[in-house]
Amino acid sequence: HREFAIMDGVKPALKGPPPGFSPFVPRAARTEDAAAAARRLTREERLFSRDLSWLQFNERVLSEAADPTVPALERLRFCTIVSSNLDEFFMVRVAEVAAIARRYPRSRFADGLTAAQTLAQIRERVLQQKARQAVVLAGVIEALRADGIQILADFPDESRDAQIEERLPRLYIAMRRSSEPLPVLRSNRIHVFVRFPGEYAVLSIESREARLIELPATPGAAGYVLAERWLCARAARLFPGREVIEAFPFKIIRGADQRYRPDDDDTLEEQIVEAVERRKRAAKAVRLEVDAPGYSEGALFLATALGLDSAGLYRFDLPLDLRTIATLYHMKGKDHLRYPPIEPLVPPIFGKTRGLFETVRHMDVLLHHPYDSFDIVVRFLEAAADDPQVRSVYHTIYRTTRESPILSALQRAAKKGKKTTAYVEIKARFDELNNVRWAGELRKAGVKVVRPLGTHKVHSKLTRVVRREEDGDVAYLHLGTGNYHHVTARQYTDLGLLTCDTELGREVDEYFSALRRGRKPWGFRELMVAPGNLYEGMLRLIRRETEIQKAGGRGRIMAKMNSLVDPDIIEALYEASRAGVSVELMVRGICCLIPGLKGLSENIRVTSVIDRFLEHSRIYYFHQGGEEKLYLSSADWMPRNFFTRYEIAFPVKDPHLRKYIRDVVLSAGLADNVKAWSLKPDGSYVKVQPGPEPMRSQMLFESLARKGYQDTALEHRV
Repeated sequence: HREFAIMDGVKPALKGPPPGFSPFVPRAARTEDAAAAARRLTREERLFSRDLSWLQFNERVLSEAADPTVPALERLRFCTIVSSNLDEFFMVRVAEVAAIARRYPRSRFADGLTAAQTLAQIRERVLQQKARQAVVLAGVIEALRADGIQILADFPDESRDAQIEERLPRLYIAMRRSSEPLPVLRSNRIHVFVRFPGEYAVLSIESREARLIELPATPGAAGYVLAERWLCARAARLFPGREVIEAFPFKIIRGADQRYRPDDDDTLEEQIVEAVERRKRAAKAVRLEVDAPGYSEGALFLATALGLDSAGLYRFDLPLDLRTIATLYHMKGKDHLRYPPIEPLVPPIFGKTRGLFETVRHMDVLLHHPYDSFDIVVRFLEAAADDPQVRSVYHTIYRTTRESPILSALQRAAKKGKKTTAYVEIKARFDELNNVRWAGELRKAGVKVVRPLGTHKVHSKLTRVVRREEDGDVAYLHLGTGNYHHVTARQYTDLGLLTCDTELGREVDEYFSALRRGRKPWGFRELMVAPGNLYEGMLRLIRRETEIQKAGGRGRIMAKMNSLVDPDIIEALYEASRAGVSVELMVRGICCLIPGLKGLSENIRVTSVIDRFLEHSRIYYFHQGGEEKLYLSSADWMPRNFFTRYEIAFPVKDPHLRKYIRDVVLSAGLADNVKAWSLKPDGSYVKVQPGPEPMRSQMLFESLARKGYQDTALEHRV
């Protein structure tokens, strides 16, 4: 696993960082001769901590919630995203780091820190972040109250108790003596702990959505109560005859246990279902979160019973699981508290009399979601199902909805006698059960569902449709950077390409053949594929820019991704910067590269855009001495994408599309001065200040789509 190096039994462990060293403050930034010091930095010192960088990303999301210029319900949504992100971070990453700390205490991550040191820094940052979130949420609730939406936090008035009690969600109540162990408690549920002398009770709320109780209110106003807070306030009433010492809500976060054995007698699907259930009830707890004004004996008792030390206990006077409160986002009559809706549009190229296949046969088509409608992709699959000339359909699915029009089209294609093959990634974390269900439904409809590929995940996003035409069979492709998920396609920014390029069609067919046979794909010239040539291909393109620059040419790299982690890629970018190559990066989340250090990375700029839509597309542009190469991909520059997932990066060959992506999508994102943040050499992110001409890239993209891409490279492609 290349994200950390286990040194025990191989060679002596790396020395730890010097006293006072922070991975966010490289020593080079604190010396007089910064350039010389940068050259002396060890490989570990040239990397930011992956985990602290992720927490920095969550801070930027929290800043959107804190921004008073953002509509109040949008601020509430961002507050919710912060909490959901943090829960998933603990379930996946913190659980992984904790396991490494137990099993390999002397091992070190790529940044030189041990797992124990990383956990300590994570806790410190999370405590700061949660404290800030409590303040921000209080401000959001106050803004909502000013508009007639009241979320009650305390209950001095008992006049509404009867109304609340009759609206309480279903509860499961367990009574125990203090000497008895906890009942089995599900992860990610809200529970209430009530302590009595010698006894305790745990009240589990069965329905997350039912926690938020709406009270009768006057016209134009709305009042809400969180059930668990009311239960705590009225605990003495609920348990008459017992002395209530304390009562507080709590939530357990367990590790996202995904253990399975490809060679086991049980099918992988059966093992996945078992692992999901184990995750909910029996996986090791990694965090206990308590909603209370102060620490207590009860909270310490819970932590001990769950096998956690004090480092796993987080206490804040902050409602748990804000996803419930976020349902208020969809309130009717409150449009002014949300961003104006953006209606995805059908690109003008589809407004002519040609059919979809004829249009794609005529020219390559670029789709920029959510500004361009995802319905085009749905129509592509539906046309494949209904067109009598279509012979076969191949498709990969990573995440989708419970009711997916894409997969419904695949079912229809199979029922109409077309050879229909799908790879459904049942190991997609948190979507396992949905994908297992879909795999079964597709099989029932006659779709050939490819057997899961062991521990590797298929993360690529592609569809191949073969159609019989006058000059023979033609392969029509949809290749994308995002999931075939018609809901998130309205929330995430992604790019997709519709093409019938012959060489790409042949190589995509070879890729599917490798998946069907359970073999690693190889031997590609057009595509870059992982595991295979993607890692080496990206390194080769970066190093080629360095060579061109050293030879007197003009090297330039522009890239957009979710995360930049791989140490070898980062080292290659440092080498390019030292040679004088201009490196402009848009990295939404984790960035382990240190930009702007003289002698190391002064030619590298890193920008992160946090706006109403989640930036999700991956774009890699290389000037190549004027022979430009631009790839779209499902893969970030992370070890897992290069080595433990099936990914593709596909070239954009059409010069008009390439120019649009380079001069509009990449350039506008890098020029954003309204919702952009700039990464500094000390690891901090600074909000970019608007200049004389404010540039908000997502609003620009929406405007271009609405105007039919006038004055861009796409204008005349109709």
